[in-house]
Amino acid sequence: MHETVALADLYPLIADVIAEGGSFRLYPRGKSMEPMLHEGRDSVLLGAADTIEVGDVLLYRRENGAFVLHRLIERRDGTLTMCGDNQRELEHGIAEHQVLAKVVGYYAGEEYRALNTEMYQKYMRECVRRFPFYRRNPKLLALLRKVKHTIVK
Repeated sequence: MHETVALADLYPLIADVIAEGGSFRLYPRGKSMEPMLHEGRDSVLLGAADTIEVGDVLLYRRENGAFVLHRLIERRDGTLTMCGDNQRELEHGIAEHQVLAKVVGYYAGEEYRALNTEMYQKYMRECVRRFPFYRRNPKLLALLRKVKHTIVK
């Protein structure tokens, strides 16, 4: 059984390990990254987020202090759009300075899974592709909703 520790308390240690060039194994909570990650079974290896690319799974901190592990769906105008693999709503406006680490590998149970496999790459591309352009662009999405609302009236 894994002990639960508040991520805010653990983060200084995670930051130190990553700064020294290491990786940190973390057991995330929640269902937002299913089917890739299952709470209580799977874990991730966090490493430095020196480079950030669409499709990466990133650990970031929201303005309210909450830590979140979600996938980068789009990068536009200096901000990031994030979403859990098991979610439909995109989170826009994440600043790059809010990114703390990125997933460099993960474990399904105790079986290590590399991110460079063909199977993972196909899964990652599909996660990103499921959000059409208009959903990734908050201004266009707002305009489409306004038009829809006007037409429905």
